[in-house]
Amino acid sequence: MIQFDGMWLRLQVPTGTMKADRRRRRRQQRKGKRMVLLVALGLWTDGSGRREILDWELAEGETQPDWQRLLDRLWERGVRPEAGLQAVIRDGKGELGAAVAQVYGTRVIEQRCVFHKLRNVADKAREDLSGEAHREPREQLLEQASAIYQAETPAQARERLSSFVNTWGEQAPKAVATLQRNFEQTIAFYALAGIAHELVRTTSLLERTNRELRRKFRQACCFSSRRGAEVAIYLQVQQLHARWTKTS
Repeated sequence: MIQFDGMWLRLQVPTGTMKADRRRRRRQQRKGKRMVLLVALGLWTDGSGRREILDWELAEGETQPDWQRLLDRLWERGVRPEAGLQAVIRDGKGELGAAVAQVYGTRVIEQRCVFHKLRNVADKAREDLSGEAHREPREQLLEQASAIYQAETPAQARERLSSFVNTWGEQAPKAVATLQRNFEQTIAFYALAGIAHELVRTTSLLERTNRELRRKFRQACCFSSRRGAEVAIYLQVQQLHARWTKTS
């Protein structure tokens, strides 16, 4: 399986203009620019616990071409269904879905991250049921939404969704609509037999990996060049792989 996610970094890039410093030396002016690190984390489902950052891409955004460059490289390296790839796990942001469809079509299971879905539901619930007076109903709504994904079967999950809609449809229409949107992609994990659901229904492992990387990069504050950022990313990825190898 592969989990996909992105994390934002800040680089210093040249502006194309020159300015004299205090010693009257001509210096290239620079400005801060945000770029996103697109990451593909591979997880082995053979019980070994093996994980590996298969590839990454430093891009200006999460557009389909940005993601597709990463996916095309994975395909060329043999990360394909016939080689054992079962599923792709992602959030709903950017245009990753279109890139996955372009490269893999319907040959792999595409699971939308349940954590991101429930977080979006929570955001809409705060709009529908705003204020301290509605705190308890909001908590009840989120508890029931979360319980949907604890169902034993996809049929039971759909039944719980129907009950959720009937209960909250009038009180929290935005939250309900958010949960219903692309719901089938959030329960795709039921098709993966013999694999712990906790492992495949969210991008949580990659989220934790990105947090580790972000802590390391925060020490640099802002990279002075794209090349400097790429070197730092490579070194940190190698350190992660070395640690994971020892603990697996």
